[in-house]
Amino acid sequence: MLIIKSVIHSIAELDRRLSLLSDIEFFSSYERHYCLSKSKPLPSFSGIWCAKEAFSQAIANLDQSPRCPFLDIEVCHDSNGRPYIGLKNYLTQWCHDKRMAINLSISHSREFAAASVLLYSVQNDGTV
Repeated sequence: MLIIKSVIHSIAELDRRLSLLSDIEFFSSYERHYCLSKSKPLPSFSGIWCAKEAFSQAIANLDQSPRCPFLDIEVCHDSNGRPYIGLKNYLTQWCHDKRMAINLSISHSREFAAASVLLYSVQNDGTV
């Protein structure tokens, strides 16, 4: 099983919805802290928004997919700054049980942000 989902948004769209930036039901404290540490936080907020939407839409394509509250999907960054999806609550166990692997790519410019999520199941022998 392989699912690829990409989402692109205008950064101006998020700018018009600034209330999202302080909405604790959309961005985690880590995500808000990460974005606000940037000289221009809006592109980072928009990229994270796209990533959460892409993951949510990708998982919705699976049979018996779970609910995906945005706070249960957290965009984190490894020591090299590479983004990855961190899951919480029921999503963590569900993806573990399905042997689901998740790859994430985020990009943004002055005008647009985009994210692509790749979901795939890993077999017992490590193959896709």
